[in-house]
Amino acid sequence: MLVIGLLSFVCLLGSCEEGKKKSKRQTLDSCNVIASRDYIDGEDFLTCNLSEVKDTFNISLSSLVSSLEVVRLENSEEAFVDTEGHTLVSDNYIGIYSVMTSQYKLFGRDGKFLNNIGTKGQGPNEYYAVYDSYIDEKNNRIFLFPWMDKKILVFDLKGNPLPTIPLPYLVHKGKFQIDVDKKEITILVLPFSDTKSVVWRQDFNGNLIQEVKSLSFVIDPGDYSNEVYSWQNTENIDFSLSHWEPKEDTLYQYKIVSNVLQPKLTIKFGSKEIVRHFYVDLPNHYLIKLVNPQFPDESGQFITPRSPQIIIDKSSLKGCYCNLKIDLLGNIDGPAWTTYNRGYFIANIYPEELKAQIKRSLLSPALLSPAIKQKISNLNKIITEDDNNIILIGKLKESLLNSIEK
Repeated sequence: MLVIGLLSFVCLLGSCEEGKKKSKRQTLDSCNVIASRDYIDGEDFLTCNLSEVKDTFNISLSSLVSSLEVVRLENSEEAFVDTEGHTLVSDNYIGIYSVMTSQYKLFGRDGKFLNNIGTKGQGPNEYYAVYDSYIDEKNNRIFLFPWMDKKILVFDLKGNPLPTIPLPYLVHKGKFQIDVDKKEITILVLPFSDTKSVVWRQDFNGNLIQEVKSLSFVIDPGDYSNEVYSWQNTENIDFSLSHWEPKEDTLYQYKIVSNVLQPKLTIKFGSKEIVRHFYVDLPNHYLIKLVNPQFPDESGQFITPRSPQIIIDKSSLKGCYCNLKIDLLGNIDGPAWTTYNRGYFIANIYPEELKAQIKRSLLSPALLSPAIKQKISNLNKIITEDDNNIILIGKLKESLLNSIEK
């Protein structure tokens, strides 16, 4: 594992869209106001107007995270994973559900493979696929939320099955927030016509505490191409749906005390074509990711293209399109798909992809600091195309974004 420390002050260096002339450094305050603020039940509700989003800036990862870990996963045959699936990070562990193996794998933060957690199947303690997970290090537990199930699977960190948590309703796809001390769980689901509630709170024995009915959230006919999101990067429980047939979706926060879904953000496309999108709630900012469809390459393998994303300052309502640059690795782009989940930036990348990006960065050594040049040169030497995947992990800062440059 390689840990890259940050300087005490890091600016967001970058460049504007290709073909535009470089200008002086600017702050996010230099961008347009791209959202309006209303109030619903005393809480602010933002509407992003796509027509107002004018600029595109590069944003350095170091502005979002306090450090960056480059974790090379163990190369043993049983440890191999792909990039398609679900990746979770806790203080000392990495959990990966790999579509390639249809199995959930547990690693240490040093990349050492520890063991498989459960297995694919229809029997007890088995799953069709894993949609969400949580590692409870304090109590030596890992919770897996399968697709199409009425229970949450529970294992110890060695993979031994423990009593499951029953659910009152069938969940097609779901996310969860867990309070291990109170032994209570908030369930947030993709609601089909047979789904009574879209959000509910229950105890570990399956007893319902409170619920929000599905009503207008229902997707009918039910289609597993739709998604439910809850990233949980703040003290709030965020919730949003992303529809396969694009519509102007909304980001909500679930309020436990009042038992309501409070709308917080939406985007208006105006005269432009609506595209699939989803929201990420960060401590001081929102991200709106506009999803480009996958397409097959010459070999028939589906490629995930880079999708535009919009950043909005929650206070000033100013924002722009933004491209993430991993400046701590020589301003590389990283993989097309990255996540911000439970307080961490996470990128699961193939070794050959990372190596190719590092090589391109090393072609312009004058743009690299001596420390960064040395770090990525060392990485370039040790990474091979036969390696297992590499996980980039950054702990999100509470206060984000100092400055940006066109």
